Amino acid sequence: MTEKDLTISRVIRAPRATVWKARKEPEHFVKWWAPTPVVTTSNKHDFFTEGGFDTTMKLKDGTVMNEGEGCFLEVVENERIVFTDALQGGWRPNEQAFFSAVITLKEHAEGTLYTATALHKNDEDRQKHAEMGFVDGWGTALNQLADMVEEETNG
Repeated sequence: MTEKDLTISRVIRAPRATVWKARKEPEHFVKWWAPTPVVTTSNKHDFFTEGGFDTTMKLKDGTVMNEGEGCFLEVVENERIVFTDALQGGWRPNEQAFFSAVITLKEHAEGTLYTATALHKNDEDRQKHAEMGFVDGWGTALNQLADMVEEETNG
């Protein structure tokens, strides 16, 4: 990773398979993907290498955000997800590209180490993403994921 990247990481007290399921299955994914009270809808979630994804987020004030379709570049069961907004499913190029991301899940003594890194083409895009609230937004979503799977795992 380089200075053009933004990264967050945390230990989730749940097995990797449980964390993976929450990322893989759209009915679980939409529960944590955006910070509450944002409501996420999964329009497409072809969770395999070359598969497409598309989400819509409805903000508290009623604003609807849809950034368009993205593509899963690599999906390695229980280990790694790489995705981008530069492509749609089937490697079809999008008009604009802002970032790609690498999500890793690693075994940890307390459960799963979840790391998310957003890769940008230049410093300006990295700074824009930081100013948009990357750490707070992605961090809140990661905490929501952890809360959901830890409750499922630990009751």
